[in-house]
Amino acid sequence: MSGQQQLPRSMMLLLALLQGLSLYLLHQSISFDFWPSTQPEWLFFLYSLVFVAPLTLLLSLEKGQELKLALRLVPFALLIAVLGFYAGLQVTPLEHISAQPLLFGFIFSMLIASFKALLYIQQQASGMPLSYSLLFLYSWRNFLTLGLSLLFTLAVWAVLMLWAALFKVIQIEFFTDLFAKPWFYYPTLNLAFGFGVIIFRNQASVIDTITRIHQALMKFLLVILALVSVLFMLALPFTGLDPLWKTGYGSLLILWLQALMLFFVNAVYQAEADSRPYPLWLHRAIFLAIALLPVYSLIACYGLMLRVEQYGWSVSRCWGFVLWALLALFSVGYLWGILKKRDLWLQQLSWVNLRMGLVVLAVMLIANSPLLDFRKITLESQLALLQDGRTSLTDLDLRYFRYNLAKPGYDALQQLKADKANTDPALVLRIDALYNPDRHSELPEESSTEQRQQFLAALSLPQAVQLPEALKLALYQWQQENRWQLQYISQYHLRPLDLNNDGQQDYVLLTYSHQSISAVLFSLKEGEWQSTAMTSSTKAEPDITQPEPQLDALELKTIPPQWPLLQVGDKTFQAIQN
Repeated sequence: MSGQQQLPRSMMLLLALLQGLSLYLLHQSISFDFWPSTQPEWLFFLYSLVFVAPLTLLLSLEKGQELKLALRLVPFALLIAVLGFYAGLQVTPLEHISAQPLLFGFIFSMLIASFKALLYIQQQASGMPLSYSLLFLYSWRNFLTLGLSLLFTLAVWAVLMLWAALFKVIQIEFFTDLFAKPWFYYPTLNLAFGFGVIIFRNQASVIDTITRIHQALMKFLLVILALVSVLFMLALPFTGLDPLWKTGYGSLLILWLQALMLFFVNAVYQAEADSRPYPLWLHRAIFLAIALLPVYSLIACYGLMLRVEQYGWSVSRCWGFVLWALLALFSVGYLWGILKKRDLWLQQLSWVNLRMGLVVLAVMLIANSPLLDFRKITLESQLALLQDGRTSLTDLDLRYFRYNLAKPGYDALQQLKADKANTDPALVLRIDALYNPDRHSELPEESSTEQRQQFLAALSLPQAVQLPEALKLALYQWQQENRWQLQYISQYHLRPLDLNNDGQQDYVLLTYSHQSISAVLFSLKEGEWQSTAMTSSTKAEPDITQPEPQLDALELKTIPPQWPLLQVGDKTFQAIQN
């Protein structure tokens, strides 16, 4: 391929401008709350389409191939947009579900899918036979062109900020206001990005030189990494796996080691089957380290399955398993090449990489579709633990359902509310508090009445105790002031007690959360019930292995203080008991 490419510059700049204007319109829909921001499925659909279609076209368009590339890339962008539509459906109803937890996984996986698809589409459009050497060339050119164009865009923005700051110093704020307008910076920065892509794509020979420089750096790093891999494997028989699992992220470290080894191997050896970047003895040492990668796959799999067995599936464990499976396939494929070809194992590297690229593309797409919805898998796993009795409703992580499982989590919590409304009203309060934790937010009168009834229903009382209406109001006021805490409380128990022996009936509200008991005193002062927080003198850490106590079965008794209060003038002192 020639270093100087024939690019349709006008079309590319038009694409960049249209992308900027489209992003501006989507931004305005969010700012002013009109369609499509009111329907997140369409918002995700349009954002996915607006990002993927122009970006992939900018990175690949060449004169004479515009139509050929567009006919391949636009349908792919529509496929990504459809997956975005499904992702948007997972954040409905919008007023109760945040899109933030699923954005990172969706964006990152779609970037990988788009990157992989672009390579194969570029090769197909070129008319040349499918080969890993050409895919490798396209991959580095696309990656470096994208990265350098983004840096160029940031540089343009920095110059604009300097421009605005200089004029602001002399009390001309026109440019400061102008550059802060979305209608200005969206098209401007997108045009800057388009110019950057044109500049760097016209310097393909420079990009290839940078690639060779990276190769030289990674050639040194691969030796170190291979040494680390071999030494770590030799140390494991002496230390065992327990120290690795005690960290809580041992499997992640193993997966990182595998991923970096595979990346550096491909960067150093590239696509040349007979390349010898090292002396023969070092070359063999490198492929010995690569041959150990399937063993690391077994260790990582054991660690992942151990966590799943203990705590069930989570979204992060599902992604971890997908990453493990892909890295394991690469590792086994490379090991097969080493066993089959020995010193010429690089001939197998191209064969494996060509096919595994398509596997990675397919997995990234399927993982964001209804065929493999990690949120639903996680939900089913956690509910299965609940049904099997391996976890309790108290220990069920409702916050994870609320903030990480999007619509499946929301639907499950609403179903739990309906199922436990009569048998566990405290659970209903916990779920409601998750969706309305702010004590300062105003509730509709109907919702306020319903919450008060739910709270009184959750309140456990000794038999034959009748609460004064004024006390009920005080209890509900405490509930409203501590609404954020309700999502953690699994038991409420109110006990009558004359705590200060003044002949006046007091009440102690006991609550259980975070494996500990808390107490609030309600006493009648000047005809009004007032709440007073009670602190605990117990300094021991809560024992999470102990089952949850039943508050109504616990004995309450008053203990006079060892040291009474001491008043000196207008100040009061109390001895602190250790």
